[in-house]
Amino acid sequence: MYQPGDTIWVNDYHLMLLPALLRQRLPDAIIGFFLHIPFPSSEIFRCLPTRKELLEGVLESDLIGFQTYSFARHFLQTCSRILSLEATPRGIQMDSHYVNIGIFPIGIDIAGFNEKRSQPDVGRWVEVLQEKYAGKKIIVARDKLDSIKGVRQKMLAFEQFLTNHPEWQGKVILIQVALSTTEQNELQAHITDVVSRVNSKFSNIAYQPIVFLHQDISFSQYLALLTTADAALITPLRDGMNLTSHEYVACQHDKHGPLILSEFTGTYGTFGACLRVNPWDYRQVSDAIHEALSMNDEEKYNRWQSLYDNVATNTAQYWAASFIAELDKVKADTSRRYSTHIPVLNPTTFGDTYAKTKKRLFMLDYDGTLAAFNKSPQSLPSPQRINQVLQKLSQDPNNTVYVLSGQSKDNMNIRLGNISTIGMSAESGAYIRQPGGQWEDVFDNVDVSWKPAVMEIFEYYTERTPGSSIENKDVSIVWHFGTADHPQFGAWLAAECQNHIMESIGKNTTVHAIAGKQNIEVIPRDITKAAVAARILQSVQPDFVMAIGDDRADEELFAYINKLNIPNTITCTVGAKSTEALYFVNGVHSVLTILENLP
Repeated sequence: MYQPGDTIWVNDYHLMLLPALLRQRLPDAIIGFFLHIPFPSSEIFRCLPTRKELLEGVLESDLIGFQTYSFARHFLQTCSRILSLEATPRGIQMDSHYVNIGIFPIGIDIAGFNEKRSQPDVGRWVEVLQEKYAGKKIIVARDKLDSIKGVRQKMLAFEQFLTNHPEWQGKVILIQVALSTTEQNELQAHITDVVSRVNSKFSNIAYQPIVFLHQDISFSQYLALLTTADAALITPLRDGMNLTSHEYVACQHDKHGPLILSEFTGTYGTFGACLRVNPWDYRQVSDAIHEALSMNDEEKYNRWQSLYDNVATNTAQYWAASFIAELDKVKADTSRRYSTHIPVLNPTTFGDTYAKTKKRLFMLDYDGTLAAFNKSPQSLPSPQRINQVLQKLSQDPNNTVYVLSGQSKDNMNIRLGNISTIGMSAESGAYIRQPGGQWEDVFDNVDVSWKPAVMEIFEYYTERTPGSSIENKDVSIVWHFGTADHPQFGAWLAAECQNHIMESIGKNTTVHAIAGKQNIEVIPRDITKAAVAARILQSVQPDFVMAIGDDRADEELFAYINKLNIPNTITCTVGAKSTEALYFVNGVHSVLTILENLP
């Protein structure tokens, strides 16, 4: 059925593997995924034997939607811990593409719902209920008989309400509609025991406090029940949005009955005017029932109006439209290209242009671009070929060559200090050395007050990862886990470490943890290769620019250079990944070969 340009929208947890299966068949498709249920915390999700496959399946989407911020946060933390991915509140950078994360609270079709509510059959059932329960306060509830819906806890809380507030005995009726599920569990027996006990304790010949209907009722009866109610008691132990609360608010145009809502529903995040309860705290639920039934009309109306405004705004139509609109933005964003869609960098691509231009600027990354990664970050790579390439390139009077590295000034001096004709940048842009010059600070008064806290965290993980090491630079700290005795264990702990840093420090300081292939670097957010490139371009006005790099720190540099109006711009990433670069090469050997073969 798929035609080029179509949008694919996958819905709910049953199909978490589907985006990856679709991506194999349709690599260019725009795929959205929406999760209608809560996403569990990483502590729970990591117990699943298929945790990796489920995450990788859904991460082939271009956009993943959640009901609330907390569900999205759990997902991002889980991806960070299990897959060692760099996650931000807006999305996740994969090797093949970028995944957007969005919050889209679902609602109801308010216009269609009001139309059904106005049907004559509903009005007849309202009259029946008003006559049957005249003089009584009605509390309504409708739940599936699932263990997470908290029906038993609700009955125990109602029992405590009648015990703690005897003045309401004989005056309040809880009507609980309990829908059957396919689960075979003992829950019904446990609930029935509580219902029987409450009814036998508080009933009389004319009064039964709990009406327990283990059946579904017609939609008109359901609407009549919501319309007649004096309060709604919605207390699941864990739930998505729970649209019963939306339907109750829409039905309360005349009575403005309060809504008692569990804090563990997704809806609670947008329903500030409800009465919030912890369904495990029976006393709190009991007090909330008393407050709801005792509330004055003015407060009832003000709370209801606030809730109704929310229901009328965040409709089902708005939810669908906002999700599709966000997917359309993704579709229009040309930077989300797969590396297979950008050409391989080849000297024939730009050979003629290179020969004709007179003022050329080269900005080259070091580790992973000019030099391959080594077992030990302190050991020297074989410098001969790299030095020859850089010397030849920089001796051309038309060329200005800079090597931009995340390494310290001392390490850069050891590796390339003997080549006076090149410029260098150290610590990802904190320092710069002009060709033939001395090291200078790019930034003034860099705040490093966060370093002791980060060092403490890194020391904790270093103790548990034999073979790993900490490198304390002037403005950043790096934990090298690629040198661990057991690299797989080191990589696993690195994901924990990155999550730990951003949770404890990243929220309160202007630093970020950059996960490399073999290390984690914590560095102030302002210090970037793009910032040092801007400094270089103040003194060099090139008509040809080439920037080559291999990791996430280089992406900001690529994005910055691509936006400049320099006549001949070549940005190139090393390896197949989602990138801001215009070209890619397969590895270090390819980079050196291209530079060697320049005319």
